[in-house]
Amino acid sequence: MAICMSQKFTSRRFAPMAAAMLAMAGALLAPVCVFAAEPLGDETFEGGFSCLAPSGPKDLGPIICQSVINPSLSSFDFSLFWHGGEAAGTRILDRIDIRAKGEVSPFQSLSPVESNVPVTIANNGFEVIDLNFDGFLDMRVIRFLPAGPNTPYQNWLWSPEEAKFIVNPALDEITSPQFDADAQEITSDWRSSASEHGSDIYTYDGDTPVLIHRETDTMGAGGTCARTFYDRIEDELRKTGDGTCENQAE
Repeated sequence: MAICMSQKFTSRRFAPMAAAMLAMAGALLAPVCVFAAEPLGDETFEGGFSCLAPSGPKDLGPIICQSVINPSLSSFDFSLFWHGGEAAGTRILDRIDIRAKGEVSPFQSLSPVESNVPVTIANNGFEVIDLNFDGFLDMRVIRFLPAGPNTPYQNWLWSPEEAKFIVNPALDEITSPQFDADAQEITSDWRSSASEHGSDIYTYDGDTPVLIHRETDTMGAGGTCARTFYDRIEDELRKTGDGTCENQAE
């Protein structure tokens, strides 16, 4: 992986190597790139992020966020550029610029970004979390707020091989996802109508989430509720059983 450094920023891990290369190049003020071994994922790494939102209605500056997505990488700065939507009190993201801490130019700029939400949603729902359980933090934003509980996200997975974030349309299809690192599973609770809701479980096949289990609760006449179970068998989801809903199990 190429790591670009200048006199403005050198990580402790690579500082001696960078200084030696700068001296050899005879350009102490010019940024250079050194090559290091691919960083390894650490599934126990939790990380985190922080954001600084615009200070008020007249502040049209970008949302600035920061995160360390892996202990072997420098801190990243995320600049979320936006404009006000046609509906009052909404914010639409235009692009996201990503820089290594201390660098002026972004190493990646993401556009278009699908995010149009009320300004009451902090930072358009921007989060830096591990979405695929590989030890590298990824990122997502809320696309819009639906009338029901099925909240959609736009997701980008960090690629250690390409050293950039890559959009994942298959993950975008999963609404209101919850990520269980211990089980290596994604759970999505959804509602399709007033009389039907359910829960889906996904696991990853490479970087593609695959639906492996579904439970659907259907309300009937007189307040009865039936639960149907589905499981992935031979690459397709098949009905595997029926039962009662939890609130009627007794």
